[in-house]
Amino acid sequence: MKRTNRIVNIMIAAMIVFIVVSVFFAIRGFSVIRKTTTASGQDFLLQSTEYVGKVIQLSMKNRHQALNYLAIDGNLKNSDDPATYLKNSSSSLNTFFESLNNEADALFYMEPDGTPLYAFHWDSKKKQVSIADIQTIRPFISHDLSLNQLLAKPTAQNGDSYFIDKKAYVNFYQEIKTSSGVIDGYLILPLNLEAFYKNFLQDFEVDYKGYPMIKDRSMTVVMHPVKQQVGLGIINDREKLYPDFDYSDLKRLEKYQLNHSSGKLTYKSYWWDEDTPTEVLKISAFEWIDVGLAHWVVAINADYNERNDDIINFVIVLSFLLVLLLLLIIICSLFIHNFRKKETIEAENRQLIEKQKQQKMQHQLELELYQRNKMETVGLLTTSIVHDMNNFLTPIIGNTQLLLEEHGEDPVLEADLEEILHSAQKGKQLSSNVLRFSKPQKSVQEWMDISAAIGVATHLIGEIIPKKVQLTLSIQENLGTTKLEEIDLQNLIYNLITNAYQATKDNRNKPQKIQVAVAPATKEIADLLKTDNHRMNHVDNFVTLEISDNGPGIPSALKEKIFEPFFTTKSSDEGTGLGLFAVTSIVNKYEWHLSLDSKEGSGTSFFVTFPVHSCK
Repeated sequence: MKRTNRIVNIMIAAMIVFIVVSVFFAIRGFSVIRKTTTASGQDFLLQSTEYVGKVIQLSMKNRHQALNYLAIDGNLKNSDDPATYLKNSSSSLNTFFESLNNEADALFYMEPDGTPLYAFHWDSKKKQVSIADIQTIRPFISHDLSLNQLLAKPTAQNGDSYFIDKKAYVNFYQEIKTSSGVIDGYLILPLNLEAFYKNFLQDFEVDYKGYPMIKDRSMTVVMHPVKQQVGLGIINDREKLYPDFDYSDLKRLEKYQLNHSSGKLTYKSYWWDEDTPTEVLKISAFEWIDVGLAHWVVAINADYNERNDDIINFVIVLSFLLVLLLLLIIICSLFIHNFRKKETIEAENRQLIEKQKQQKMQHQLELELYQRNKMETVGLLTTSIVHDMNNFLTPIIGNTQLLLEEHGEDPVLEADLEEILHSAQKGKQLSSNVLRFSKPQKSVQEWMDISAAIGVATHLIGEIIPKKVQLTLSIQENLGTTKLEEIDLQNLIYNLITNAYQATKDNRNKPQKIQVAVAPATKEIADLLKTDNHRMNHVDNFVTLEISDNGPGIPSALKEKIFEPFFTTKSSDEGTGLGLFAVTSIVNKYEWHLSLDSKEGSGTSFFVTFPVHSCK
């Protein structure tokens, strides 16, 4: 009896120790997970910051390009007579101001010595341009301290940011030259950065509470979702408004940003978009960018605790359950201790057996829970990858569609934008294929008319490549059917045509040409396939797909290496070295035949031969 009680007491003590240790490791694990989650959040914010910086630079470049198109207008030869210029170019000016989406309402012409000659005002309600008083635009000149630097360096697209009545502006410049190349003056466009922020950054989502903001080199806020924050220094001016706040972490942030080109950190600050700002712990990422003569730091902040609320709640619930279990064990131990005094040895044995069964069942449940958690982690990781990639592609698709609507009158720009849109949509579709590898899936192959399938795949890919590329099709019909997955054929043709297009991009003095031909295979190829693969002995018909280009060709020394994974002769922005590797993988999957014919200076041809069944 005493020995049994001793064993039970030891087991209870061991379980108590186990629970205490579990609580300790749960708290320690929470700390590790929290650090990992914070680092992951900062990496995401840093990527978002880089994206926002590129959006700002590209958008600013587009505005300067619009000003450049306006400057090309030949009516500027009447620069001394604004009424004549307005009469002859009212349509161009209206289109120009409407494209800016209320980001500017003034445009003026300045002589080479810096004297304003005349100005125009845009009434967004009436959608009408009128001649303005020169005095109304003088603040845009007097506050722009980078004007003298512009006159010394007229190639800059815009000056530095400046403030008028707590509103941020940046002046865009476009020099006007005479037919002899002498600078006749400058077109100057003051851009309202508050309106620019609303158009491009106001609705930027970071999944948690937070927003992007932009500061200049003096750490003065240039763009911010709260109007009252624009024009304020992040420390000195805020101290005047809120003298009781703690700014020690903001000083550390300012020093760190001034000494690093980009980075990420955690600091204490306040949500300035609240009526009464409350102290909060933030995670932040930043990057310095150059826009003309302006040098800005782009920063995105997010709520530290909000990102970790789920983890905190999970640990609290887990700790509560463990403590509750500990209390239950203690109560049960007291009950068992009193009960065993009145029971016989046989009853004690039965209880011990029953307890062992319960422990075994609990252990089995824990194993099942552990296995389920592992599978959920794998699924979450795969879903997160596709989600993050779609987050990068979705704004590209959305912004490209908006640009298509805004610039429908420009056929050249519209064609380029459509190319970007098709490529982004194709990338989004391909990114979704990652889910095919998150869990085993059966390969679904169907019998297809090889000529029709190649025609459809080529048509789909042809819509993605630029219109200037001459894509010629020569496909014989009713050549037979073969069994395959349609997406594999599409990927094969996509990679071969993309490879051909990139090979012809550097063509000089000759157009880019790609030819796709489908015809019965030669007898030599058919005999070779039957010799190399005994499974092909019963096949009577073969069809060859040929994709040719008129690019520079492939050097002999590289012909064996181009099919290796990650081998590429292109820059990192143009290729990954996986295209032709994917082609060989698909060919090997179906036991097709792949060959290459290329000479330097004479272009390249890829041949893929399929076994087919006759349509007759």
